[in-house]
Parts: sequence; structure tokens; C-alpha cells
Amino acid sequence: MPRQDAQPRDLDAAALAALLAVIDTGSFTDAAKSLRVSQPAVSLAIKRLEDRLGTALLVRSRKHIAPSRPGEVLAAGARAAFEALGNAVAQIADEHAEPSGRVVLGIHESLAAYSLPSFMARFLRDYSKVELTLWNGRSQEVERELTAGRVDLALIVNPRQHPDLIIVPVFEDSVELIHCVRRVDDPASALAAMPLIYVPELTQSQQILAQLQKRRLAVPRLLPCSSLELVKSLVLDEVGIGILPRRVAEHGIRKKLYTLSPPLPVHRDRVALVRRYDISPTAAIRVVINELTAHCKAMR
Repeated sequence: MPRQDAQPRDLDAAALAALLAVIDTGSFTDAAKSLRVSQPAVSLAIKRLEDRLGTALLVRSRKHIAPSRPGEVLAAGARAAFEALGNAVAQIADEHAEPSGRVVLGIHESLAAYSLPSFMARFLRDYSKVELTLWNGRSQEVERELTAGRVDLALIVNPRQHPDLIIVPVFEDSVELIHCVRRVDDPASALAAMPLIYVPELTQSQQILAQLQKRRLAVPRLLPCSSLELVKSLVLDEVGIGILPRRVAEHGIRKKLYTLSPPLPVHRDRVALVRRYDISPTAAIRVVINELTAHCKAMR
């Protein structure tokens, strides 16, 4: 009768390897040759396993050796355990290897404009064997490419919760009503007098417009644009008031920009580093994750 008190830690890895070799070759002699040990050593290892488990693991005949039902169960578990150990050893070796290979980073163009320049210059210098390429698109498009496996890693604004994604917030931003007029005494009057410039496809723009309507703040003239950079340029030329992320508005300019004061709405953004849960990252992807996370957290 099988022993009920036998534990996995009681089983010797070398003995399990001997069991698998006997099952695979159908012979103690051939198993011993493949393991480069003596035949008595293989026989003794199998006997110790059978003693610890309290059951026969092999069915012996004159011409053939086959696993018993308990032997089949133990062999299947041993193969899975050895495979897991092999993967762990390979991962450790990969982690200690010099990062190399292609990594595709998905990111919104406007987000990349203010978050990546200083990072890219240093990263490409320090990790010359990593081929880091960018895939630009709106955050929802980047997220779609990531889940489809065409992007390895993504820096996304307000990512949606998804069972296949690991989401690590790295910094925050805010979408505001931005202008460059030095003095605005009455924000509501300014909105009524100047065009409101925005990107219609952005969820943040839609939500701010909804808040303005809810608060009954009149916006008689809307000026839709195709990109945040165009909105920013028009605001800098004093064409009107723009719906812009604060970091986008402030990046790379010398002219002072202002936020239209409360009670006008502000939308808070969460920027996160996102990757697939079911794909084990390579050494190159891991180093991009670590370096980009540290860079983004420094932007807080």
C-alpha cells in the first residue's frame, strides 16, 4: 500500500532522473549508460523511491520494463518539475546575460515628446546591443497593439484594466484649459470670447467639454484639431484656449502658459508602463522596464 506520509522533499532528484531514464530506455543497463553511472546505482535509486512511496514504480518482465500506474504518475510529475527547473535556470542565465535584441515600445507621440528625449539618449548609449524602436499611436491603439503581441511594452495614458496586462503606474499628469494670455480676470468670459481648441478623439477632451456643458459655461466656438501639438501651437499663437495635458503644454517652450482658473474642470491622467502578463520578458525588455520606470518616476 502506498505510504501516505511521503513528501516531495523526500524524493531525490537523481533517483527521479534514474526512473525517467529507465522508463525512456526500457532497460536498467541502457539507463545506466545514458546517466553514466553503474547499473546497481540505478537499481538502488529506483528501490529507494519505491520504499519511500511504498509502491512499485516499474513492472518488470524478461524482455521489457514499463512503468506501473504510480510510476506513470510520478514520471509525469518529475518531467514537469525538471522542465520548470530548466526554465528557471535558463531565466537566471538570461538575466545575467548582456541585454540584446529588439524591443518595440508603444507610446503616444505627444507623451513621447516630453518623456523620452533624455531617456533615449542615455539608454541607447548604455545599452548599445538593445535595438529599441518606437510604435506611435493613440493610447487605445497602443494598448491594442500590445494585447495583439505586436508591441513588447507600452507607456500608456489611463490604461484600461485587462486580465492579460500588468499595469505599473509611473507618474501623473493633468489635462487642463490652457492659454497664454497674461491676465484673465473672468475665466467664463474668456471661454465665451475665445475659440476652444481641442482634439475631439481624446476621451479627456470629451469629458472636459461635458463638464463645461454641465456647469453651463458657454463655449460659442469650438476649433477641433488633429493633434495635441497643433493645439499647443495655436495656443502659443494666442488663437484661443486649448485642452492640453500640462506636461505637453510646458515641454520645450519659453513662453509662459497658464491654466484657466477654477471652477473650470481639470482631468487627472495616470501614465503607466504596461506589458503582457503571459509573455516572459527577455533580458532586453527587462532592462527597458527597469530603466524607463526609474526615469518616469523621477519625473514625478
